[in-house]
Parts: sequence; C-alpha cells; structure tokens
Amino acid sequence: MAAFAAMTSSAQAVDTSASYVLVNRSSGKVVEVFNLATHDGARIAQWTDLNGTNQQFRLVRCGR
Repeated sequence: MAAFAAMTSSAQAVDTSASYVLVNRSSGKVVEVFNLATHDGARIAQWTDLNGTNQQFRLVRCGR
C-alpha cells in the first residue's frame, strides 16, 4: 500500500498495480467507500484512516 505525499512541481509516476490512499491535506482524513459497498454508485466519504481495504484505491488509465 502506498500513500500520496505532498505534490511537487515535477510529475509523479503512477504504479497501476499499487494501492493508494487518498488523503485530504486539510483534515488528514482519507477517502473511503462507505459501508464497504462494492456496487456501482456506492457512496464515498472522508474518514479517519483505519487502514481498511475500503480506503485503498487503484488508479487506472482512462483514455489517452
């Protein structure tokens, strides 16, 4: 599992096989899929980092 660090002006490579945790810079909370849902349109929320699988995301290329 990896976490995003503060972004600099240089581009960062994305490992599409890694899991990422998305952290709000202001609150320190992470994005999670609410209630461990797996269906399309599932709600997301910010929550305390509990290291749950519902708080880990894989980034995939869409187009271009």
